[in-house]
Amino acid sequence: MKLPSNHTPLTHGDFVGPARHIAPLLDEAIRCANENDRAPIKMIFLGPPGTGKSALARYMQHQLKCHPKWSTVKLNGSQVDLETVENLASSLHLRDLFSEWKFIWFEEIDQCTPKAQVRLLTLLDDQPTGTAIVCTSNCKLNELESRFQSRWKFFDVKPPTAADIHGLLVSYGLDEATASQISTFACGNVRAALLDAELAMQAQATMKRS
Repeated sequence: MKLPSNHTPLTHGDFVGPARHIAPLLDEAIRCANENDRAPIKMIFLGPPGTGKSALARYMQHQLKCHPKWSTVKLNGSQVDLETVENLASSLHLRDLFSEWKFIWFEEIDQCTPKAQVRLLTLLDDQPTGTAIVCTSNCKLNELESRFQSRWKFFDVKPPTAADIHGLLVSYGLDEATASQISTFACGNVRAALLDAELAMQAQATMKRS
């Protein structure tokens, strides 16, 4: 049985709601970067929790063929201080044997320290070719410092509708009534809906066995 919580979009159609329309734009950005000698990629996905921001970042990682261990550095903003950014800056030009790209992934970039954010501005200005720096944040664009805003390509990831989530849950074999209830109360949070769906499926399976 496929587990809903393991849902990992790898094609446009795997995404739910507005994120599905952003995925093709990422493909185009990668194509343009590759055609321009692997020009640096700088992106931030903004939006409420569970709308697909991390899924879009993971999709970028997959499309760039970046090995999740050797070609990727993934950090939460709460881990990022000035020293962390300095270490990234000193090693950003290094490459491995697994990918032509190096992928730097910051979750909740707004949580990094003020000094780290300022140092990150210089890192972005000096970003070498063949590197992609991709961030997520639950905050809104106007909540980020203006200097920070000007250096990124932003994508505002809106929540999917209840109908979007309902269709996804039914595709995993959840019955219509339970899918409808979960999708309604998820309030656009796909991650929460998938976790609830998995619990419901497990409970139904247990009842059938008893």
